[in-house]
Order: sequence, then structure tokens, then C-alpha cells
Amino acid sequence: MIRFEYHNNTFYIEDIIISMVQTMRQKDSSDNESGGMLIGSVLSESNDVVIRDYTLPLKGDYQSRYRFIRKKHSHNALLQKKWEESNKTVMYMGEWHTHPEIDPHYSQQDIVNWKKLLNKSNTTSDYLVFIIGGINLYKIWVGSRNKQEIFLVYKGDYNEII
Repeated sequence: MIRFEYHNNTFYIEDIIISMVQTMRQKDSSDNESGGMLIGSVLSESNDVVIRDYTLPLKGDYQSRYRFIRKKHSHNALLQKKWEESNKTVMYMGEWHTHPEIDPHYSQQDIVNWKKLLNKSNTTSDYLVFIIGGINLYKIWVGSRNKQEIFLVYKGDYNEII
């Protein structure tokens, strides 16, 4: 499990999330970007964030070598189902996607999208988590709604979770 601190909050990301991102890497020149939602909970007694689920690319999503656009309605319907099945304890916690880079970096479009999600997504958490999976490494950013900032909080090697 990945653990990091950000603004007096502890974040936990289950290994299954990073393992899934690893399987979606763009290792070959013909591989397209993939992405989806991150789903988790905010623990009421501590305000810690735990991310333990995700959505995969769905029919209707746009995937190309350098772009992934998820279809809002199909992912939201799946999130709604997971929310109801969890007795309303899991929610939208952010986004993941891949890049065809060994060491991934966010693009200007990523920053624009992340800021839009911070302002418009419907979730009770002040924070959203953003993961970009590269070929050898992955990076995790946290965005704060209140502070309107996005910070790199973790850089990992897929071999750490094996």
C-alpha cells in the first residue's frame, strides 16, 4: 500500500490500483492512452483518504496514442452503482491515466482538466488524487479544492509493489 501525507491528511492507495495502472502502460508504439476514475473513502474518524477501487476504459471513451477522454455518463453510472453497493461509503476521488513516457509528466491539458475537476466534481472530499502511469514509473498528484493547488506527492517504480 502506498502511504503519503498532504496538508495534515494521510492518503492510502491500495496496491491493486498501481497494479492495474501497470497493466495499462503504453509499452508499445501502438498502445493508446487509458484512464478512468479513482474511487475511495474519507475515513470519518481521521479524515484520511483511502483509494481502493477504479474504473477502466469503457465503451465510448476516446483513446489515442496521446489522449484519453472518458465518457462522463458511463463512468458516473458505474460510480453510482459502486456507491449504492457500498452503502454510500465510496465516492469519486480522482482520475488515473497513462502516458507513453518512461517517466510521466502532466501535460497542459492534464492541468486544465484537473483544475476543472477540482471546481466541478461532486464529492465531499476537499482533495482529488491524480495518477499518471508511465512506462517505468508512475506519479501521484493531490489537488486541493480549498487551496486551488495541485502538488506532486509521490513518484514510484512499479517494482515496489511486486
